[in-house]
Amino acid sequence: MKLSLPLLLTLGGAAACTNILVTPGASSDHTSQLAYNADSASLYGSLYHYPPTSSSSSTKRDVYDWDSGEYLGHIPESSTTTYNVVGNCNEVGLCIGETTFGGLEDLCEAYPGSIVDYGSLIWITLQRSATAREAIATMDHLMQTYGYASEGESFSIADADEVWINEVIGKGKHELGSVWAAVRIPDGAVSSHANQARITTFDWESPDVMYSADVLSFAKKIGLLDGAVGNRDFSFSDTYDPVTFEGARFCEGRVWSFFSSVMGDDFQTKYVDYATGKNLTNRMPLFVTPPQKISLLDTFSHMRNHFEGSELAFDEDVGSGAFNLPYRWRPLTWSYGDKNYVNERAIGTQQTGWNFVANIRGSLPKPLQAVIWFGADDSATTVRVPIYAAARELPQSFAGRGPQDGVVPPMMKFDVDSAFYVTNLVSNWAYSRWADIYPVVLEKIMVFEQTYLNQLLETDAKIMKLIGVGEKEEAFQVINDFGVKLGDSFTKSWFSFFGELFVRFRDGYDITTNTADPECGCSVGGNGFNHETYARIAEETGDQYLEPSNDGLAGKRWETKSKLKLKSMF
Repeated sequence: MKLSLPLLLTLGGAAACTNILVTPGASSDHTSQLAYNADSASLYGSLYHYPPTSSSSSTKRDVYDWDSGEYLGHIPESSTTTYNVVGNCNEVGLCIGETTFGGLEDLCEAYPGSIVDYGSLIWITLQRSATAREAIATMDHLMQTYGYASEGESFSIADADEVWINEVIGKGKHELGSVWAAVRIPDGAVSSHANQARITTFDWESPDVMYSADVLSFAKKIGLLDGAVGNRDFSFSDTYDPVTFEGARFCEGRVWSFFSSVMGDDFQTKYVDYATGKNLTNRMPLFVTPPQKISLLDTFSHMRNHFEGSELAFDEDVGSGAFNLPYRWRPLTWSYGDKNYVNERAIGTQQTGWNFVANIRGSLPKPLQAVIWFGADDSATTVRVPIYAAARELPQSFAGRGPQDGVVPPMMKFDVDSAFYVTNLVSNWAYSRWADIYPVVLEKIMVFEQTYLNQLLETDAKIMKLIGVGEKEEAFQVINDFGVKLGDSFTKSWFSFFGELFVRFRDGYDITTNTADPECGCSVGGNGFNHETYARIAEETGDQYLEPSNDGLAGKRWETKSKLKLKSMF
């Protein structure tokens, strides 16, 4: 998600998301992958569930804005049975994510009477569509019929066979509805988007391109384009969301970091001037074809990216503090003297409400195809738990409703039985001493996720066996039980892990178990600050902390005294 740019910069990216898309041909197991960070400081991390319904067109569905909780109106419910939806995936293998690009200010304000916001567009479409192409058509019908009530959006839409980007913007005060363009990512390629429209020119005749009938004519109608501009020269992004310094640095920079990770140094070097906002004409391609296949665990890793090893890395300058923290507290922009500065905006970020990596496995029966690996909070510090999108029951510690349901989530109530707050405990403790604590957290994350992957594969086999002998009811019970037990047990285990971290990394020490020590059964260590911080202290304070003799003996004397049990004095 993203707010319009002026408010975005004021709030420091209060709502801004990242998507990564992997086509079956680019993945190591020939499955589709769709990764999504829902980044907003006001977003409570819970897993939404919409069970299947049998309805008639006379039934009305209330629609609330996902961002504000404002009631927008109602539309007719589907006249046919809808699909079960868990998070951003449905039971027949369709998954949808998004990032908000905002776009031209004149088109950001919804036309009066518009009802369907971008959140409702996602969940209504998931309930009513079986494939990516059908989803794009459903979205178009909803927007043109009931009005589009949000800013410009890039939607990731994936099924077992195809992965698409669909970019949409409303018509502002001019008309009801929207204009949009959708492009299928070629099989074998990967893509990404992060709050900047990315579709430029496209092949209007290609079967792998879809668009609203007036995507070009509307731009001409309201004066965005010269009347002579034709299909070949029309660029969706350049027309409806022209890239700016902020769009490149804060948004496209995240795409560049992912593309560089899979394509290597040549790509990184070729487009670094664009990612840093210095050359806005050097735009990156919509997709790239990586030389190596990408596994599910690889995608988990890409969602932990903080520009490590690149020109935009920010874990070693003064802003990273004494423990090399690759985060910057908001706002994104700040001033010193008469100059303006920016903070970097990485994929892994503290304000993530929840994140997922959807894995769509076309070789399996429909109830097993879509698995949503769901995590609450920061995608760099949380464990993703696999849950079948066909599940009718969810783990209590993850399940919840949100403003799109007309419900205010329990953001202001701390709860150790909530996956959101338990994961926040671990991540915020890691932020306090990143260099010391995060390596321990990351190791634990990777152990959990590998274990969960093994358990998922074992459960797949068990369910397939039940389906094979006609025991479908028993198979669905296994589907339900798998996510419920895994999710709730994770929350308890992660809270216990926070306790372990707190015991070990308190008061600036690293305290580990040592059964040979009769005093505390522990060994007390710690590295203090990093070298750069000590250098700054020495340079900025002069003789304030300098030992008078400066012969190195004082330190040795204190070491001797500490051995004589005087250490508690200090």
